[in-house]
Amino acid sequence: MYYIKDAKIRRMMEFDGAPCAEVGVLPGAVSDPALLVYIVEDQREEGYEIVRILTNDADTSTDWFDNNMHEAFKDVTSSAFTGSMIMTPEDERSKFQRELMTFGDLKRQLEQHFRNLES
Repeated sequence: MYYIKDAKIRRMMEFDGAPCAEVGVLPGAVSDPALLVYIVEDQREEGYEIVRILTNDADTSTDWFDNNMHEAFKDVTSSAFTGSMIMTPEDERSKFQRELMTFGDLKRQLEQHFRNLES
């Protein structure tokens, strides 16, 4: 299970032609990588759906500038949630999404960012 230490909207962009929020997620566990989570509006899942997850394995002590020009970013959308004895991968993904949406005021910020795009 992935524990969230911090989550912030980094920027708004497009994903497959739809408005998308890129959210930087810092792990609560030392061994977990930082994530970039891409979220679109969706009426089925509490108003939002995770469509892509990237890990960022760059070491901030040597790669202090945040860029994606190297292999530090890896798409783990289909492999991020492996399941356990008590949870399926789908259950883990849903739990992560619920925890992310309830982290701080991220959901309110998402609503504001998506609303600003419509204006």
